[in-house]
Amino acid sequence: MDEQIQIKTMNEETLKKIEDVTRRLFDAMSAVVTELNVEWQDSQERIYVNIEAGQDNGFLIGKEGRMLEALKEIIEAVASRATGQRVDIYLDIGKYWTKIEVKALEAAKRAADDAMRTGRPVRLEPMHPMLRRFLHKAMQNDPQVETVSEGEGTWKRIIIQKKGGGYRR
Repeated sequence: MDEQIQIKTMNEETLKKIEDVTRRLFDAMSAVVTELNVEWQDSQERIYVNIEAGQDNGFLIGKEGRMLEALKEIIEAVASRATGQRVDIYLDIGKYWTKIEVKALEAAKRAADDAMRTGRPVRLEPMHPMLRRFLHKAMQNDPQVETVSEGEGTWKRIIIQKKGGGYRR
């Protein structure tokens, strides 16, 4: 089954299982979680897991988000086993990713303006795959510009150009 279709069919029971798995993990870590929300975000077609842990936020995010990434992988693995289907989540602790997304979207909009003004493609800095996916989704309905990923490996660049601008992978 196609992964995106699989995610789109997740129901409240599945979201509840993801919440339970997440809560058990953080309890086992003795992290004081003050807020835990699991929801489906239609605009980004993703399962969004938001956690607030006060003073523990920094520890749970880790240097450059490495702990957050590790926790995401653990939650996905355990939740996939618990639900019997592949689970991909978007884990945000202390609004870490939300803050990065806001800045990245502002940069992408400036790049789109530059691409329209100059007629030349604009390359953004290499970025994390989750951030790249977010920007592609956020910019997909812009009638004037398109986004294309460029590069090898995990950290690729996004190129923003006029629609039909000619750059292809």
